[in-house]
Amino acid sequence: MEDRPGLVEKLAFFGGVAGGALMGAASGFLLLYLTDVVGIGAAAVGTLMLVARIVDGASDPIMGYLVDHLPVTRWGRFRLYVLIGGILCAVCLVALFAAPAWFPNALLAAWITYLLWGLLLDLFQIPVTSLLPVVAGDARTRSQLASIVGLTGLLAAALSTGATLPIVQALGGGTGGWLTYVSMIALVGCVLVTLMAVRVRERVKPLSPERYRLSDVRRVFFAHRAVPILLTSKVAVQAASGSLTAAMPYFFLYYIGDQAYLSAAALVMAIPMVIGAIVVPIMARRNGAKPWYLLSLAVSIAGLALLMAVPPTPLPVLACFALTGFGFGGAVALGLVLLAELADYTEWQYGFRTEASLAAMTSFATKAGSGVGGGLLAYTLAATGYRSGGVAQGPEAIQGILYAQSLIPAAIGIVGALAFAAYPITREIASRAAAELADRKLLLTQP
Repeated sequence: MEDRPGLVEKLAFFGGVAGGALMGAASGFLLLYLTDVVGIGAAAVGTLMLVARIVDGASDPIMGYLVDHLPVTRWGRFRLYVLIGGILCAVCLVALFAAPAWFPNALLAAWITYLLWGLLLDLFQIPVTSLLPVVAGDARTRSQLASIVGLTGLLAAALSTGATLPIVQALGGGTGGWLTYVSMIALVGCVLVTLMAVRVRERVKPLSPERYRLSDVRRVFFAHRAVPILLTSKVAVQAASGSLTAAMPYFFLYYIGDQAYLSAAALVMAIPMVIGAIVVPIMARRNGAKPWYLLSLAVSIAGLALLMAVPPTPLPVLACFALTGFGFGGAVALGLVLLAELADYTEWQYGFRTEASLAAMTSFATKAGSGVGGGLLAYTLAATGYRSGGVAQGPEAIQGILYAQSLIPAAIGIVGALAFAAYPITREIASRAAAELADRKLLLTQP
């Protein structure tokens, strides 16, 4: 019988991804914290998020190469580095909120800690993403694990969006409430990541023990259009998702005018996300990931665009968020399936595995996308007259918040869908690559 991860291992995998996702979701409130608590101008914070994430993301290919060439330990190729990266990220998360409040130059402190956060996030996210192709080799289990990863990340973002502000207020609000909250999240994240590193196993081994060279990375990334197309699409999807999530607190605080509906919207998004992240990968096993990925993006774009048309009342607004949640749930889960297929494809074509380098692509997409999404939100707020400090906003600023919640992420999503329409790896090609790799490994194991 083929060795596959059992329930306990899948739960540990889920927990580790959840720990990292919770820390990432908490960091997503930095824009609101810096503008409304610390009092930094929206345009200054927007520049920080846009420039820092893109500059930091430029180091991801190097980090991916380094992770693929780190020493193999008794824990395997990636698990020890998941543990180390997770612990360092937890410490940096607390510093991310503490330093701007404690140091005289809040903006400079924010720049330093935000750049450091991005670098440390690489040490965690790249090994975690690299685990998915090596925990299991069969398409069914990979689809399940991809659903777990996509579902967990989206749920963490949605639930964090709904729960963070009430929890911070219950903890006293202000700087003290935020620091207590992020410290709790950092502790929970450390525990869950440790359980993941201890319980998960790495099963898929490279066909060849030889490590690839930097010239091989260039060949993989530029000799075939699959990698740049998937990268472009993932950056756009992450930017749309990042803009959506970052805008939600502003949208419900100022456009809807009732913060209580923020929690309801998070819950309403979470349930369809679960359905999308589970159902869409199952359907994709029959027809291939590409058409279902495009369909998922179309659903999320429609949900976002409809926010411009519906009245600013809870029921229609929540329905739009539910539709958006289903689309993003399916797209994010399938994005990880596509990444695992791409890892097999590169080994099939070139004879070596590049999980970490491909995971670095996802890390770059996440950071560049969140930078673009957060930056566009901040610039939109600044351009439409948003005033920092948690004060009442004028009509133009409120209209700008609506644009940032609806038209901007919808337009970014359209860019991602158009880019992915040219993706060349079909279901037939992916199946052929997996089958031929299995035959090669069988030949190597036979005496």
